[in-house]
Amino acid sequence: MIIPISSLTNSRIYDNNVAEQYVNNKDLTSWWWEPLELLSDESDTLTYGSKIAVDNRNNIHVITYSTDDILGSGTDRDVFYKKFIYETKSWSELELVSTDSSSHSEAPVFTVNEAGTVVHVAWLESDDILGSGTDRDIFYRQKTSSGWGSTELVSTESDATSTFLSIEADSNNVVHVVWEDFSDYLLVDGDQDIFYKHRSAAGIWSAAEIVSELSSSSAYNPDIQLDSQENIIIVWNDPSDLLGAGVDQDVFYRKLNKDFITWSPLKLISSGSDGASNSPKLSKCVDDMIHIVWHDNSNYAGSGTDADIFYRRYDPNLDSFSVTEVVSTESTAASFRMNIDVDGTDYVYVIWEDSTDVGGGGTSNNIFFKYLDLSTHAWSSLAILTYDHTVFSTYPELVVDSFGHVHTIFLDSDPDLLGSGPDYDLFYKKFVGVPMQPLLEEINPNPIPVGNISLSWSAVQDAINYEIYRETSHFSSVSGLTAIATSTTISYTDTVNATGYYYYAVLATNDYGDSLVSNVEFVEVIEETSTGIFASLEIGELLIFAGIVVGFQLVFSILTYSLLSSKIQSTYKPKKGKKK
Repeated sequence: MIIPISSLTNSRIYDNNVAEQYVNNKDLTSWWWEPLELLSDESDTLTYGSKIAVDNRNNIHVITYSTDDILGSGTDRDVFYKKFIYETKSWSELELVSTDSSSHSEAPVFTVNEAGTVVHVAWLESDDILGSGTDRDIFYRQKTSSGWGSTELVSTESDATSTFLSIEADSNNVVHVVWEDFSDYLLVDGDQDIFYKHRSAAGIWSAAEIVSELSSSSAYNPDIQLDSQENIIIVWNDPSDLLGAGVDQDVFYRKLNKDFITWSPLKLISSGSDGASNSPKLSKCVDDMIHIVWHDNSNYAGSGTDADIFYRRYDPNLDSFSVTEVVSTESTAASFRMNIDVDGTDYVYVIWEDSTDVGGGGTSNNIFFKYLDLSTHAWSSLAILTYDHTVFSTYPELVVDSFGHVHTIFLDSDPDLLGSGPDYDLFYKKFVGVPMQPLLEEINPNPIPVGNISLSWSAVQDAINYEIYRETSHFSSVSGLTAIATSTTISYTDTVNATGYYYYAVLATNDYGDSLVSNVEFVEVIEETSTGIFASLEIGELLIFAGIVVGFQLVFSILTYSLLSSKIQSTYKPKKGKKK
């Protein structure tokens, strides 16, 4: 077992074989977990399950609910929001979302647009708001630069209990919501079904649709994501005997095209399972690939009949699923409440709750973490985020930012953690590392006249800046050297005013340190001695041109000689001999 809490090292040593060794995916073996942070420091009573999101500016957004009487919320459960502002490296003040409620506001979900300027929140509410009645309903609120908008009732078609919801928004600010509902809407039946609605950017909610219309039993635990074309992907678990699944709980999948008209046929995800398959979770989709996890009680691949975390991915272009894999291979007890995210095409990250005593973590529930390297398709060793906690950890969540860093939150009841007290509090932990090594491209043209030299290098996902180094002799380390420039892009134009040999290298930097230095590339700078049409030609090009000219001259000479010879022969008359 590896618990990646390594110290940071910055050797900055040049690797002579970097061009041969370079690969596109990063190496996480030297990454580490940042120290724990307490997020619910405003709270002195119970904090409940929370959610986390990240925008493209690497701001971290958190939604939670609590019984604390904060901001005039009262002692009933209410929904709160805060965010980590990346630019200032600080958390914002807590904000109350469920301002219209005088009853319990619970189980919030939310999503954030890419720029982080719009926050969409939905939650469960028992208060009779907007004529919803006192049964539990779905409510929605949006935050923009102008502040929080009005509270909206989502489950208008429901006349029974609405529960367990999920939310997502597309690039056009259209919001998609799915939830469980006992209403006999559209006369489907009286059991619980999966409902779907969307809200236009203008604020108009669509009519509800039944996703689980083929189900003959109650359907549970819906999750929603968008694929790369912004079609709507929905998964849930259902005991109905559909597609040969049997009558145990199984995981199903449907897609609604972004035209909001065409539904795909039902697909069975947990086809390799002969036990109960529950609570599926989707990652965000990259390159159309959809990654899915769920917890499963089938004894698949020797996992045993306790709940384990299963993983599968679906390629919609090929309409094919990968082989089912067991993530929680180290677990000998129940594994559940998992979540998943991806950093692009390099790694898949999975976090879950587990009561297995691994590495001295104890039998109280702990938070486990693993990642899948998509280039080698190998799972990492197990990391226990709460190995030194003494009581109970639960409800883990994770997201991955644009640097590839993994942000996690979870609840913990250990009273000795950062002075949080004996109630459940919300904690934050981050998996980070220095950037991977960039690859500097060969400098062309070479040689080059005095003037501008164009440099370019590979993009590094987890880099903020790039430092450019130049020396007049070969170097294998930048220790003690001063960068000539810093760039936020993957190119730079240097200007030199003297002839000679110049050697360049680049290293990537982020908040946690520097990468290894790139390969070194050199260029010869020469005087620009020629002018006219040949000024921009290199020596090799001039030699080729000269060869062509000489070749033409030779051919011309041969032809001239041949013509002259022919002319001479055609005009030659032999002398006549004397008569005898």
